[in-house]
Amino acid sequence: MREYLQAASDAVPAVLAEVREWVDIDSGSHDKEGVDRVGALVRARLVRAGFAVEIDRQQVYGDNLVGRRAGDGTLRLLLIGHMDTVYPRGTVAQRPFAVRDGRAYGPGIFDMKSGILAGITALDLVGPDVLARYGSITFICNSDEEIGSPGSTPLIQAEAARADAVLVLEPTRNPNFVTVARKGIAAYTLSVQGVAAHAGVTPESGRNAILELAHLIVALQALNGTIPTLSLNVGAVTGGGQRNVVPAEASALFEMRAADREHFDAGRAAIEAVVAGPRIVPDTTVTLEPGAVHLPLAVTEGARQLVAVAETVGADLGLSIQPQSTGGASDGNTTGGMGIPTLDGLGLIGQHSHNPAEHITIAQIPTRLALLAGIIRALPEQMG
Repeated sequence: MREYLQAASDAVPAVLAEVREWVDIDSGSHDKEGVDRVGALVRARLVRAGFAVEIDRQQVYGDNLVGRRAGDGTLRLLLIGHMDTVYPRGTVAQRPFAVRDGRAYGPGIFDMKSGILAGITALDLVGPDVLARYGSITFICNSDEEIGSPGSTPLIQAEAARADAVLVLEPTRNPNFVTVARKGIAAYTLSVQGVAAHAGVTPESGRNAILELAHLIVALQALNGTIPTLSLNVGAVTGGGQRNVVPAEASALFEMRAADREHFDAGRAAIEAVVAGPRIVPDTTVTLEPGAVHLPLAVTEGARQLVAVAETVGADLGLSIQPQSTGGASDGNTTGGMGIPTLDGLGLIGQHSHNPAEHITIAQIPTRLALLAGIIRALPEQMG
């Protein structure tokens, strides 16, 4: 591990130089052109690492990348990282990549462009002899994770079905942390259809869609805490248009999260029961449209095996690896929900995802790269 740590330290300037190129391209989830520009750089980096790269073409979102490398062993490893960010075009012009006080800042540097580069760099560190011990190594870089992976989930499911272990390169805040459990997430759109009317002349003939939606929102938010681990949030509301018109339409976007499948399913059933209940505003019609679903990432025996490997490697680096649970979802929910052993949160160390203060901590890059390289080296012996 000392050799890996020294090599990782030597690699830091190159890592920072390359991640700067990636970060200084706007690549919000809905910015196909920007994501594809990042994808071209990521593809070139994967090729330099010895991967054959396939492009999974997308019409709406950025293209996904699938890097493949075959070996002589049996263990099939899948790595996953995403190239999109939550930031709109123009963010880079306002706050491009910068280094201050031992931290590297920039839109998407923490979540998670640096994670993709950390994974590729760790594969370089272990070298071709170690990689040849695998049956295959597949590296998915997808384009739409921040909006629930609507275009890339089928790809991830197909590749995960052929994998024995999955490493997800989402970031973490502490060098001792890895992620073993994530809440599942279900997204919804709730729409109400009422009847328009003049608010001053014939208000009694109208049916206020906003009012009905408001009652539904209160009832939905009241589900928080009624089921263990359940959290529900209404995040966006639209409706009406003018003050003197009884609104005929209103809608809300909301999500539900829960930590295990039992409570996840119970939460979804509770939402459906609220929507199916009696209307407060008569003659209004309510429609509930399910959106993206990520099943909970739960701790399994396979995940415990991966944690044990990380603990052993971490101890050699002076780390005390601590498996964590989080309310945030990732593509690890998809692979873990399929029952594939999944270890998440293996990206670089930093803070403030989705925030202008987003950064990675430069001094902690070598240890994290060495941990990831050590896990990759150990897996064929431990799980092959």
